Amino acid sequence: MGPLNPANLDLDLVRTFVTICETGNFSRAADRIGRTPSAVSLQVKRLEERLGRALFLRRPRTIVPTADGEVLLGLGRRLLAVNDEVVAFFDAPPMEGRVRFGAPNDSGLFALPAMLRRFSVRHPHVQVDVRLDASRALADACTDGALDLVLYTGNAGANRDASVVQAEDLVWIGLDGGLAETRRPLPLALCHSGCAWRAAALNALDQAGIPYRVAYSSEHCQGQIAAVEADLAVAPLPANVARRPFRRVTTLPPLGGYDVLMRVRDGAGPAAKALAGHVAACVREISGNGERLFA
Repeated sequence: MGPLNPANLDLDLVRTFVTICETGNFSRAADRIGRTPSAVSLQVKRLEERLGRALFLRRPRTIVPTADGEVLLGLGRRLLAVNDEVVAFFDAPPMEGRVRFGAPNDSGLFALPAMLRRFSVRHPHVQVDVRLDASRALADACTDGALDLVLYTGNAGANRDASVVQAEDLVWIGLDGGLAETRRPLPLALCHSGCAWRAAALNALDQAGIPYRVAYSSEHCQGQIAAVEADLAVAPLPANVARRPFRRVTTLPPLGGYDVLMRVRDGAGPAAKALAGHVAACVREISGNGERLFA
């Protein structure tokens, strides 16, 4: 039996394809990857010829992936994530040190374990001390020098010294087929005082003149979700929670959005900056895959 001769994909083409899907058109994708729109169009043509499938439906002002394109988008993200992890591992110089990292309580429950496992593979000699707390407390701790790196939720306009990692919609969530949204005063499941989502919800209801009562208060989003699932209350939560058995409640006033923010302490060392880049990439990957980060 002769030697195997696998046909390899050009990952540059895959990266361009994924970027087009994420930005919505060739021009924005070209800006992001530093190529001309014509070069991006040529890359797509080469990829379609290589795979023998049409990957995009061309429509006025935008393009959408075909069914085959949607399959490639999911697989392509996985390919690029593995590629980037391999390159980062072998390109990065040996790093040591200690990073004091803070994150919201709920991201600690859902996303942090996988994030930190991946970081430890790349930087096994970096010690990461994790603190889970409310967003406001985390931001204050970074300002005071108690933490080197914090991931938290808030509004970018009020946090000029933080970078925006991801923008999310905040919506009202109720049980699909439930009655909690019809009750008055409206029963609410909220995080403890100091939570930006709590403030947004109460302000929206006050301005709309809707009577309410705090029926359930929890330190974690998972407690809010449990109250909603029991049809005891509605809750202000990220839009990606609106999946069965839940649904988005559209009869209540809109809540706007919030930002996933990151702040690195002034004077933090290279280990903190390396972890910051890793966490930011993981947040975008989780969001791009439609997975939950903060709920």
